[in-house]
Amino acid sequence: MMTLEEERAFLAPWAEQARGAGVLVVAPLRAALAEKLGRRKVAASVVYRLLARHGWRKLAPDTRHPKSDPAAQAEWKKNFPRRWLPS
Repeated sequence: MMTLEEERAFLAPWAEQARGAGVLVVAPLRAALAEKLGRRKVAASVVYRLLARHGWRKLAPDTRHPKSDPAAQAEWKKNFPRRWLPS
């Protein structure tokens, strides 16, 4: 839909924003791409392929739930029975 040069020009402001914030949120990028292409919607896969073409990748998934309690997990592991028996 766009040439590689047009894609680079489109991603340039987003790259600056990602450097400052440390993250790139895909939803606004997807909306801006749809507007640039003159469409109502653009599939998420189109955005991810665009980013992959220019070397962007997801670096690391979330490693833990924000509400997790490491102390409670360690305590549970200590007291967990080795074999489960139905009641």
